[in-house]
Amino acid sequence: MKPPGKTNLDRMLRTAYTEMERIEITQRALIAEGLLTAPNVGAVRMRDDFAGVVRLIEVIASDQVMLDRLKAGSARERIAPSGADDDSDNEAAPE
Repeated sequence: MKPPGKTNLDRMLRTAYTEMERIEITQRALIAEGLLTAPNVGAVRMRDDFAGVVRLIEVIASDQVMLDRLKAGSARERIAPSGADDDSDNEAAPE
């Protein structure tokens, strides 16, 4: 499988928000058309999960310390060879 491409927080935020809205609009339309009597529980949970992702990204984007740590992690990831067997980079560094 092809690895995921590059992205950024703004794009992830827009995508999560769009998906959250799509689920909500779809469920409302299905109820309005009489195809459902109540929103699908699984769809509501997914909508709530996307809403949580939106909130998480907003928190991360508003915290400069988190942004700096993400940039440092991205720099380490670019330096590390892909598929490396050494998991030492995944351990938390003492602060």
